[in-house]
Amino acid sequence: MVQVPELFTQYISSFSGCMGGNPNAPIWLVVDHSARCPLPIDPEKVFANPVTNIDALKRALPTTCPCTESVTRLINSITGNPEAETSLVFKPEGQEDKQPILLLSASPLCTGMITTNAWMEKLAVTTPDGEVTMAKYTGLPSYRDFLNFLIAQRGQVFQAAVAEKSPKIILCSNILRANDYFKLFGADRKNVEANDFFLVAPVMKNDKEVRTLVFVTDMLGFGTGDMTPENELELQQAGNEFRHYAHDAFGDGWLGQFSGELLTLKK
Repeated sequence: MVQVPELFTQYISSFSGCMGGNPNAPIWLVVDHSARCPLPIDPEKVFANPVTNIDALKRALPTTCPCTESVTRLINSITGNPEAETSLVFKPEGQEDKQPILLLSASPLCTGMITTNAWMEKLAVTTPDGEVTMAKYTGLPSYRDFLNFLIAQRGQVFQAAVAEKSPKIILCSNILRANDYFKLFGADRKNVEANDFFLVAPVMKNDKEVRTLVFVTDMLGFGTGDMTPENELELQQAGNEFRHYAHDAFGDGWLGQFSGELLTLKK
């Protein structure tokens, strides 16, 4: 029986590592991992004080990320706003509730820890016995073991948040991890549909009613240097597809106050 440190378990079973935004937004975005961090880490500092309340993620989002432009274009395509208008997606302090998105991290661990080899080989954690690997510190021998633990622990927290907030769509990055994302959010994996841009499965409110659509896509990660006209067109097309699927599931008005001027003009 693996004995995972309680401090680490509490950290994983939380919203730690998430960028935040508007917890009541209709659109949630999920990336694989948290930001980079210097290694090795001190677990007594890094894993302490986990974020247990999703409302604590309410904050203004910075626009310094290399993916800001691609996220802006994708979200504005979904909401029906001019695609390049960053100010319609990222709001300053005091206007957090006007942001149409919440940014989450599937894993709170930083990038230096979360490859298969790094998990078993990189000296990532400082302990009284010296620097050790994540495999040694956690007692989870492989990265796959960690992912299963993550899905079981953090999945409970994320699924409870979905039940509380009922976001309309969740867009997850990295289509190769689709099955893990569907498990993480409790989506119906027997009811998966495929599209040119994504895989999608519903989180059900009851036997007949969809609460949330979980999409897994590779359309969230264009950096500033990759913003070619072709990629801009793909973001627009993908945004339209996300919106159409949501409209079919939830009907008119699913965006609420975030319905953009281009959608309003079409009515």
